[in-house]
Amino acid sequence: MVIGLSYILIYINLLTFGYNIKEYIEFLMSQWECFLFIGGLLLEIYLFTRKDKRK
Repeated sequence: MVIGLSYILIYINLLTFGYNIKEYIEFLMSQWECFLFIGGLLLEIYLFTRKDKRK
């Protein structure tokens, strides 16, 4: 998750080079590192919301 978020923040510099938001999102969706952030976020949400069966 840290790698994915780092890449998203690094790639935000593309906006200063004339990319618009739509092109930025399309570029992020083409990079596999950004999917690591989404996967990590979903895993954390699952782990925090599941009911603990241990008593």
